Amino acid sequence: MSRLDLGLLIGRLFTGYWFLSAALIKIVQRNFLFSDALLSSLNLFLAGPGPNWYKVFLSDVVIPNLRLFAWLDAAAELSVGIGLLLGLWTRASCLVALFLVLNYLSAKGFANPQAGLDKVFIALILLLYLGHAGRVLGVDGWRSRRAAGG
Repeated sequence: MSRLDLGLLIGRLFTGYWFLSAALIKIVQRNFLFSDALLSSLNLFLAGPGPNWYKVFLSDVVIPNLRLFAWLDAAAELSVGIGLLLGLWTRASCLVALFLVLNYLSAKGFANPQAGLDKVFIALILLLYLGHAGRVLGVDGWRSRRAAGG
């Protein structure tokens, strides 16, 4: 295994763990899915420095459908986490992860210091996507080798 492969593997496993743990916290504690915990976060985002077009989306689309978006967020984080940890459909998982993180970044505002981790995750997710990280000790690599006959 090359150093590049090792770096992709570590990045993929770390990112997968981060998304999986975020999803499990939301699912196990149930306060995110069945209470107004998400609403209080959204209200903070509405009062924060995020772009106005995203605030309109949050207030007109997300808040009226709060439970649906809570479940969609948890399900998307869960699927990304599992996909990245297994190296299964890694590029699709990266695209979903990128969509999620761009939404988190839009909610916080790009210039917000609290959005620093989101910016790092965007770079990491793009590296995983472009580097075909699932082919390194992942199901994607196994399927690729199997399809090639070896």
